[in-house]
This record gives sequence, C-alpha cells and structure tokens, in this order.
Amino acid sequence: MKKCAPSFKDTWVWSPILIFAILICVIHLTGLNAQLFLFFNKAHDLTGDRLWAIVTLFGDGLVAAVLLFPFLKKRPDIIWSVLIASFSYMIILHSLKRIMDVPRPLGVLSPDSFHIIGWRLTKHAFPSGHTTTIFTLMGVIAFSFREKSIYIWSFIFALLVGISRIAVGAHWPIDVLGGAILGWLCAWIGVSLADRSQWGFSRVAQIIYGIILLICAIDLLFFYNTHYALADPAKWVVGGVCLVWGMIEFYKVIFRK
Repeated sequence: MKKCAPSFKDTWVWSPILIFAILICVIHLTGLNAQLFLFFNKAHDLTGDRLWAIVTLFGDGLVAAVLLFPFLKKRPDIIWSVLIASFSYMIILHSLKRIMDVPRPLGVLSPDSFHIIGWRLTKHAFPSGHTTTIFTLMGVIAFSFREKSIYIWSFIFALLVGISRIAVGAHWPIDVLGGAILGWLCAWIGVSLADRSQWGFSRVAQIIYGIILLICAIDLLFFYNTHYALADPAKWVVGGVCLVWGMIEFYKVIFRK
C-alpha cells in the first residue's frame, strides 16, 4: 500500500539537505576541497580498485533504471516517482554543469598525484551526476516506504556511492555534496508530484514502464559500456537478476496475475 508523500517539514526530508549545504559552505570557506579529495581518494589502499568500481556503478543512470524493474508489479508508484524526479534533476543537473563548468580533479591536479579508476574525465564536475542519480533513487525508496530502517540503509548506500565518486578520482567532495542535495530534493519532489497524479500507477503505465525497463535491462546486460571494466561482472549480475525478476513481474502485469 502506498503511503502519503512526506511533507518538506519532515525532518528526514530537510535535515540531509541542510547538513550537506552546511558542509559545502564549510569546505568552500576553509579551502579543504582538494585536501579532502586526496584523503578519500586513498580509499583504494584499504579495499582495492574493484570494490569502488562496483559501488560507483550504482550511480550510473542505466543501472539505476534497471534496478526499478523488480518494482514493476507491486510498486509502480516508485517507478513513477523516479521518472518525475529524474525529469526534474536532469534539467537542473546539466544546466549547472554547463553554467558553472567546474573542472574535475584530472583537469586541475597532476594524474600522478591521485588515483584514477576507470573513466578519465576533466570537466563539468559540479554537481556529481552519479551522486544525484543514486540519491534520487534511494530518496524515492526512502520516502515511499517511510520506514526508519529502509531510510537509514538507503541513505547510507547513497552516501557510499557518492564517496565512490571521489575514490575513483572523478569528483571533488563539493561535487558529491551538491549532487546529494539535488538528488534528495528531486526525490521528494518526485514522490510529492507522483502522489497527485494517479495515472502513473495504472496498468497502462505499468506496461509502458515494463517495455522501457526491459529494453534498458537488455542494453545493460549485453551492450552498455559503463567505462569501469572492473565492475563488469557486477554489471552482468545486476542486469541478469533484474532482467529475470523484472520479466516475471512484467508477465504478472500483462496477464493480471
């Protein structure tokens, strides 16, 4: 059963946004952005590269979309909320990236001074797209279920993916915090607006979602290049599991099981 959308007055909606905004101000004013980047970038020393390549995979837009496939039958509201939230954040995200045009670590620092895993990018750093994506997805899940344990684990997982963007050498800490604010805010917007538009919960909508997500799962499994080769085994596992699970749910939707 879908629960009522949270109010922005709810602590679990605004508190992460406030905390992240304060951290951005503190880091900017103290000039600690580069130092913090170099600190978190050394995370591979303890874990190796593969872990962070896999974790950062979950911030990829196509991977996030495929993760929605298992929700098709029982929770179409989550898919509808993510779609609305994604439309909101894509406009803001790409506008900010081009307007601010902040160089990434590789565009400022010497490649020998930090560790890079996977894709080597130099520009359009702020805000982090992977972080925005995962905070949108996990935020929608947290706001839709509204259970403390789900909220906590969703938030921790999203934060871990955000940290992975520093560990792989793709983003500054401020980029990650900016992406977290944008994703969390858009998640709340998505859930709130979806709650007012019941069409997104209909069987017709579910069939449309099913077709789109089926294509996404096949693309992820067989064709898509994440640019993180170390994470390919995880990509195949996620794609395979979500494809099979999603097809079972799609079958139930089509044949009203």
